[in-house]
Amino acid sequence: MHTLLEVYEEINRTRPIGKTRPCITHSNFMSREAVEKLAQLGVLVDIQPAWLYLDTRTLVKQFGYDRLRYFQPLRSIFESGGIAGGGSDHMQKIGSLRAINPYNPFLAMWTAITRRARWYDGQLHPEEALSREQAIRFYTGNNAYLLFLEDQIGSLEPGKFADFIVLDTDLLQCPEDQITSAQVLKTYFNGNMVFSRP
Repeated sequence: MHTLLEVYEEINRTRPIGKTRPCITHSNFMSREAVEKLAQLGVLVDIQPAWLYLDTRTLVKQFGYDRLRYFQPLRSIFESGGIAGGGSDHMQKIGSLRAINPYNPFLAMWTAITRRARWYDGQLHPEEALSREQAIRFYTGNNAYLLFLEDQIGSLEPGKFADFIVLDTDLLQCPEDQITSAQVLKTYFNGNMVFSRP
């Protein structure tokens, strides 16, 4: 992470990189310095909370809790003015929760909000937890920005495509543990309903 950011910083001296929105995928192992530098340079990151959910027990065993202080430091990224988009790094298997890397966005948001993991007691550096609003932005508006599509998608505003879902759960108000079981009732693409749960 540091090496790549140093390269971006060197290039930026003669050819500004901000408008190109360089993006680093799998930005898991970071540091306070890396978080600050990516925000200064306008480097974006794509982070998959499934790794925190799946691997925390092993990571703590291998590296120790303290050395994981900046593992997926989502709150620090948000607070520094950096932009992180949420991904899944999906490996195919039928079912969003059964895949080798679960690609269910509600499980991922729950992980980002709680910093809890499978087979691990407690939370991995809860000071890096996102608020519910931030977790939703992590998977919507921020990803639109990563794709240079923030003028078209990522939020419901005049002039944008009316792409949205209707859920059976209020992610902002429900008990935390209900976030993972949220179900999509309807999906709208450009204002047209393309899916409705029977």
